Amino acid sequence: MTCPQLVSVSLSSTQRSVRLRAGAFFQRGLLVLAGALLLLLGAVDTAQAQDKKMKKMLMQLQEMNQADGYLEAHRNIKEPLELLGGPISFTVEQNAGGVFVGLPDQRELDSDVFGTPEMPRAFTGTPGVTGVPVPFREVENGQFTQLDRPTPFGDKSMALPNGTMMLKAKDVTATDAATTKDEVKFKASWEDKEGNTYAVRCCEMLATAGPEFPTFGGVVTNHILHGFSGIGTPLMPTEYTYAAFWGMGEVLKNGEVVDKPRVVHGMLTEYVRTEGYELASDSEVTPTRRHFHLMVAPFMPVQGEHKFEHDNVSTGFQLPNGKELPFWHVMFENLNIDSQRGE
Repeated sequence: MTCPQLVSVSLSSTQRSVRLRAGAFFQRGLLVLAGALLLLLGAVDTAQAQDKKMKKMLMQLQEMNQADGYLEAHRNIKEPLELLGGPISFTVEQNAGGVFVGLPDQRELDSDVFGTPEMPRAFTGTPGVTGVPVPFREVENGQFTQLDRPTPFGDKSMALPNGTMMLKAKDVTATDAATTKDEVKFKASWEDKEGNTYAVRCCEMLATAGPEFPTFGGVVTNHILHGFSGIGTPLMPTEYTYAAFWGMGEVLKNGEVVDKPRVVHGMLTEYVRTEGYELASDSEVTPTRRHFHLMVAPFMPVQGEHKFEHDNVSTGFQLPNGKELPFWHVMFENLNIDSQRGE
């Protein structure tokens, strides 16, 4: 048996140079790849850290909600007092005409309600429900300008035909409580240009006590809501409210229930739209006109907790971009209004 022959190969200077350059290039490539991987991992870590920081901030804002103490004093009251002067019964109807449907838009921020970057206001509570976090606000020339994301509250809307509504309600109970004598029967409908019918019905159950702001037993009359009031989202302007309710209802399309249960809020207020149907600032409200707002918001109360979480509404209504409208914000203006004091 013979041993394998060992062969010695002599490399030229050119070959050695090529190999050295190839090795150096390969090493540099490994370093670049490793650096890119570290940057990617760092970006992932940074995004996760930012997400964690944002969630912590939102939880803190919910815990800072200014109404918590007042609400806690009323939640378990079994025999709440009635309105001074006795119950108020009222009916609000629209029998014909169109409606205006609010579309997602970035809300301009009124300094009277939201303050300034140096002295911000209205930032605690669930974002969009009772406050607007400062990081969600765009800034220019030392002033807040607009929200950095679309909401149900802005200047964009569309007119839809065949709108009807009927609200029969009674305001008896004065404050939030565990029980209420307030009553609400509500139904509203409208159509799109293709002839589909959309509707909202309420209330299987009234919100007798609010998770983050007072609901006055479910129905309130002759009160200021929204804006600077701390009752409802500050993204709506401050508005004198002749009557309002909060309760659990359902959303329908062509007679079929598409979402249930949902929080339904309705209110008869002074007029808060300007030329071009833009949403007014506080200084632009028209006290001598009235209209009715229906809101089924993309939020639901968290079971067992005094806060809300984001939850889009199944409306069945398709926006021009092909996406589903995630809320109903519908305004009625051809109104018949009747009210009386007493049973």
